[in-house]
This record gives sequence, C-alpha cells and structure tokens, in this order.
Amino acid sequence: LMPLLYALPADIGGVNVTMGYPLRNTLAYSFVERLLELQNHARTAKDGEPVFYYIDVEGLLAHPYVADSDNDAIAAIHKDMVDNRLISVPQSMLSATPLLARLFRRAESWREILDYLCDAVAAVAEVPYCGDEVRFRVEYLSVVARNIAQLQNMLLSCEMDISADVCRALVRRHLQGVRIPFEGEPLEGVQVMGILETRNLDFRNVLILSMNDDNFPGARTADSSFIPYGLRFAYGLPTPEHHEGVYAYYFYRLIQRAERVYMFYCSHADEKGTGEPSRYIRQLEYETSFPIERTEVGADVNLSASEPITIAKDAAVADV
Repeated sequence: LMPLLYALPADIGGVNVTMGYPLRNTLAYSFVERLLELQNHARTAKDGEPVFYYIDVEGLLAHPYVADSDNDAIAAIHKDMVDNRLISVPQSMLSATPLLARLFRRAESWREILDYLCDAVAAVAEVPYCGDEVRFRVEYLSVVARNIAQLQNMLLSCEMDISADVCRALVRRHLQGVRIPFEGEPLEGVQVMGILETRNLDFRNVLILSMNDDNFPGARTADSSFIPYGLRFAYGLPTPEHHEGVYAYYFYRLIQRAERVYMFYCSHADEKGTGEPSRYIRQLEYETSFPIERTEVGADVNLSASEPITIAKDAAVADV
C-alpha cells in the first residue's frame, strides 16, 4: 500500500483507500515492542529498586513517540548513562519527566503488563505533537489500546493465570494480525482497495497489482493451519481448492463489466516468489476470446564505474 501511495502522481486528484493497513508496520506497534522488551529484561536490584537493561532504555528513548517529548531531559539521561558506563539503569534516573516516569516502571504479572501497556499508550497519546502525522498517530494508538483491552477482557473472562512470557507472546501475536481500517469518500477519486473490498462493485477501469501466482490466489489456507490436507478434505474443512475457488469468483466478478483491465506482475524470480503470472491470466489466455496485450516494462540500472582516487605526487604532497 505505501509504495503505491508514494508512486501516485500529485495531480491525480482524490485517492480513497478502502483497505486495511497492517498495524505491525506502524510506529505504534514498534513502540509496544520496545515496551515488551523493556519489561522482558527488567530486574529488581538488591535495594528493591527496578533496573532496566541499557539497550532497551536507549531504544525506548530513541523512539519518535518518546524522543520528541523532552529533548533536554532525554539527552541528559543518555549522557549520564554513557559517562557512568551503566549496564543496568535504575528507575530513579529515568523519572526526569512525568512521561518517562509512566514508561519506566516494572510490571511483573500478566495483569500488570496489560495495564502497563494501556497506560503507556495513553501517556504518549497525551503528549502534544505537531505535523500532519498527528491524526494518524492518535488513530494507530487508539487501535493498539482497543485491541489490548480486548485481549485483557478475554483473558479475564477465561479466568486463566498465565505467565508474563506467555502474555507478551499473546500481545505480539494479537497485534501482528490487526489491520487498521481507512475511511474515505467511495464515490470520488481513485479507489485503492483489496480484492475482498471489490465485491458487488463495478468499475470501468481496473488495475490489479501483484498478479503473481504465489500472491494471487496464493495458498493462505494451507499456510495457516497444521491440519493435513486429508483430514481437512474428509471433515469438510476449507482446503486450498476452496480458497482458490473463492478468489476465482472475486477475480471474475471484478472484471465482469470492466472496459479496460490492467494486470501487473513481476517476472523476476527470487527467494520470495517464482515470478510466474497468476493462473487467472493463463485462463484468460487459453479459455476466453478476449484480446490480451502484453507489455514488458524493464528498469535498467546502470552502475557507473568507480573512478580511482589519484593524487599527483608534487613537491607539496611530498613535504606533507
């Protein structure tokens, strides 16, 4: 999604995004990861004061959500850590501002960890920011807080007592599957949407990106389950054939009333893909009478040769 939005020309007019953006690709998720790592390596000193590993402290202080809050206080903390060569940073050194005091505290049980994450997300959301990213930042943080609260309610309803490690793993697994919905005007501008959002919609011009076979339709059903194919088929569970059939319906329903259809795929084979076009392109070629035109687009990258660095050996250079 992001490469597509950056590649759109400035004079294209309105753009409406009707698809989910993965939460794991946002700064909000990386902020939660910093907090989880901070709690994972946190310990209690002999005097009872919590101490934190210096790498986790530096990572959290350098995060954009925290670094922009108070530059002078964060620079002073970093200077003290370097001057004293601290491996374990005490909590008292990290309480220079109210925000840092709320972030650098220890949470041991799973209930304390979830409460700590909700409070930390609320703390950075209250910090005033400037720029165009403020609205997206608040939206991302609200999605994180809402999903952590849902996970907390589910665990409380199950009346389970889990360890802190299991809690951190559940938070990561839950947030990595969350997608942020975008809202816009569906009747104006270019419509950017996923294949699931195109159901029951007709367009005159359709551009389908990433039409490689390992991506469209792909094999998501087989990759998301440990149940073997024989058991899935015997008990009527979804199989790869069912997944392919559903995506075939979405594809042919999308191009049913389109006047022009452009399909793009990358023929370069690497460790991420085979470079094969989608099977739906092959079906259109061999099973229909639609006129299909192929255009190869290449990006030639010419690396200029490195010129040798030479210094004339005159009298001035010899003296130096």
